[in-house]
Amino acid sequence: MALIDSRGKIVAVNSDWKVLAEETGTDLAHVGPGANYLDVCRRAGSHSREPRKALAGICEVLKSNVPSFAMDYTSQTPSGVAYYRMGVTPIPYKNARVAISHTDITDLQLAKIKDFNRLQQFARRLINAQEEERQRISREIHDDLGSRIAFMSFSARRLMERDSKNGSSTALSELKKLVEGLTDLSSALRNISHDLHPPSLRYVGIGGALKSLRMAFEETYGIQMDVHVPPKVPALSDEIGLCIYRIAQECLQNIAKHSGASKACITLECSPEEVELTVKDFGRGFARFEALQKGGVGLLSMEERALSIGGHLTLKSGPGSGTEVRLSIPLQHDSVPSMVE
Repeated sequence: MALIDSRGKIVAVNSDWKVLAEETGTDLAHVGPGANYLDVCRRAGSHSREPRKALAGICEVLKSNVPSFAMDYTSQTPSGVAYYRMGVTPIPYKNARVAISHTDITDLQLAKIKDFNRLQQFARRLINAQEEERQRISREIHDDLGSRIAFMSFSARRLMERDSKNGSSTALSELKKLVEGLTDLSSALRNISHDLHPPSLRYVGIGGALKSLRMAFEETYGIQMDVHVPPKVPALSDEIGLCIYRIAQECLQNIAKHSGASKACITLECSPEEVELTVKDFGRGFARFEALQKGGVGLLSMEERALSIGGHLTLKSGPGSGTEVRLSIPLQHDSVPSMVE
């Protein structure tokens, strides 16, 4: 712990503060009594945003704009990366105005990371199992049922040719209806097969797959759909592409079933750091807790998908204000520099 005055000058430190400086390889002259801790944060903030965040929090407490401030950060030590929690609390005592503490939370953080990784792996295995089953059913529909319907349609057409020669108009009319019904059934099964395992994702990528999804959605539900994708979408892993597609698909189903909207919009944005999907409608909206109380699992399913690949799902909605679902998936992870110089 260290005490600083109104200008950020360190007026006193305890023994644990000195130990922390030694563990992080920091010269005590830079962070000991007489040094200005605000300047320490400013210098460190030139190459990392975390010290800038710390500086802003300390200043807010010094100005009495907030009652306290806390943040977690990482620091490189000889034994590896350590995790700390910084706390800033007013403590008027002689020249001191604020107490700054750094608590080692490495064990707690590592336990959280381990639990999160275990949960993420479970979600990934569950979703992979679901996708494998979807793929199997899609194959069965396409190869088995599709072939049977094609054979039935062929047989019916042969009967039509025979009856047309015999002049049986009644039988011919009935056979035409049968062929039309088989054609409609074949189209419906093909659509189900594609929904279960979208071939467009493999052949035209996520941008083309989203546009294909729009066409099917507008044709089926009559809801106007705008799709905005960048001209060039970076190469994404199969897992990321499928996650984006499935969440977009689930959002559209929810829009059709519950929103009452006449228009919706899908936007895909890409940067070197992340890919972001936004699905927005202009319908009646809803309260999240009410949807969960009614037994809806769509939101939980989307959150599990995002979790399984390290993504993050946010939802904005309210009665009468429409709904916006945003999926953010990081494409690379940068380490956080140490806060202490």
